[in-house]
Amino acid sequence: MKLFIYILLLNLMMPSQGFNDKRILVLTAKEMTPEVTEQLDRLQKNSLEIEKRRLAIFTLIDGEVKAIINSSDKSLEFVTKNKDDYTETSTLTLYLIGLDQGLKNTLRGLVNPQQIFNQIDSMPMRQAEMRRNRE
Repeated sequence: MKLFIYILLLNLMMPSQGFNDKRILVLTAKEMTPEVTEQLDRLQKNSLEIEKRRLAIFTLIDGEVKAIINSSDKSLEFVTKNKDDYTETSTLTLYLIGLDQGLKNTLRGLVNPQQIFNQIDSMPMRQAEMRRNRE
């Protein structure tokens, strides 16, 4: 019992590991354009694939973060805290962030969701998940 309490206290004292609970895709633009709407439609048609990859989708339009698909409190907090890192331009820009909170790719314009899924599936942590789940 003492060992359990010691381990628990040790874990509480350690700093956060700096990992997200989900991979994150942030779509940015200065305003909600037809291009942004089309990208969201494409992603929503693949919601099962998004969920399987633990991917949370957010928009950052005119400074406002909005959770779109599969978000969590932790992923929303991360995007809100780091929104200044994602530039809002006149054209659609997508930022892919890994579980390690690192920026994995920046994509401009409309993107086929399969391109995003292929990149996620090539990530080491995702490959470990696929082996574990035998996908």
